[in-house]
Amino acid sequence: MSVRNTFPQQRPTLNLDFANSKTLDPRITFTRSQTGNGVTYVGEDGLIKYASADEPRFDHDPETGECLGLLVEEQRSNLLSYSEDFSQWSLPSSITITPNNIVSPDGTQNADLVSTTVNESGPFVSITASQNTTYTLSVFLKYGNTPTIRLRDFDGGTNPGHHVIFNLLTQTFSSALNLDDYGYIPYPNGWYRVWMTFTTGSYTNLSLQVRSASEVSGDETFYAWGGQIEPGPSPTSYIPRPDTSTATRNPDTVTMTGNNFSNWYNPSEGTVFVDSLVKYNPEATKFVWSLYGGSIDHSLRQPHLTGLRFRAVIGGAFTPAPGTGFNATNGSTTKAAVAYDSTTGRLQVGTSGDDVTMIGTADPTIFKIGPHNGTISKLTYYPTRLTNAQLQTLTK
Repeated sequence: MSVRNTFPQQRPTLNLDFANSKTLDPRITFTRSQTGNGVTYVGEDGLIKYASADEPRFDHDPETGECLGLLVEEQRSNLLSYSEDFSQWSLPSSITITPNNIVSPDGTQNADLVSTTVNESGPFVSITASQNTTYTLSVFLKYGNTPTIRLRDFDGGTNPGHHVIFNLLTQTFSSALNLDDYGYIPYPNGWYRVWMTFTTGSYTNLSLQVRSASEVSGDETFYAWGGQIEPGPSPTSYIPRPDTSTATRNPDTVTMTGNNFSNWYNPSEGTVFVDSLVKYNPEATKFVWSLYGGSIDHSLRQPHLTGLRFRAVIGGAFTPAPGTGFNATNGSTTKAAVAYDSTTGRLQVGTSGDDVTMIGTADPTIFKIGPHNGTISKLTYYPTRLTNAQLQTLTK
């Protein structure tokens, strides 16, 4: 096969280049109703910005300023009260909080200085949790004069707890206990969003602490801002909670229907290509995209630990393409393509591909993007089933 034949010869009928255009195609309906709680994203300058109701968010890499595309997230709540005022947390006698001491990741002087005279000490807050539930704790931290900071959950009883220790100077982790996952995200001006994910057992009381992890007692300081604990297996965009009022970010809904959908879609055969940021989730209901209507459901799903999976559903029966070989690094950008006709389908992720037998021809009425708690950089639709070689060219 010639090199030319490995490239699609037909022009796409839908080409959504969110990362470069930073706009929505006028055929897209976007909604996210809000009732006054903050919704955030990262701007081109790396600082956290605040979005209004029904405003699409074009997220950026906080280090490089590169646009990552359209951010599409599910509903999440921040269960930590006073997320930016650590003086309202429970404080040991060794702790002093100086509010609004330094400029925070949103460019405002509203971050707190945490000072302690005793090692392994810091502010903490207690919440009521659900049994056997996954939570993610995250806090924005900056170096003062002590480099090692511990995020910890401990109920003071039989719960052995969960913790992670992060070095703000070397950006390394030295310890992690009973965690599902953990990591950090660098922000401008020396800030790092450090996070850990854990699953509760039979206990329902969480005591969440941000504290120095130095081995030597003395006057120690660090800066903190934007505490958040949310039910879920990964950190999502920061949800401010300035007091005890409920802080919930409503879901992003991105759809095409009617003529806006039918004027580019071919029910007999086609190919969907997407460049997206992958975040694992234990629920197989997290869609990168889906085509559905009535009993019809074709989708690219993002289940936990099995990477991306194409699923074809017609009349209540479904055939998923195997997930083997399609694992992707959590938090990484991944190129994937799904090609279909009336009898076969194929999922291609990078150089890995797998076929699936189609149950029938799909004739959906709605095209939906997300929510998969990540960004969509580009989404392209071709009204023909591209060859396997062409799929590899798209996704490499």
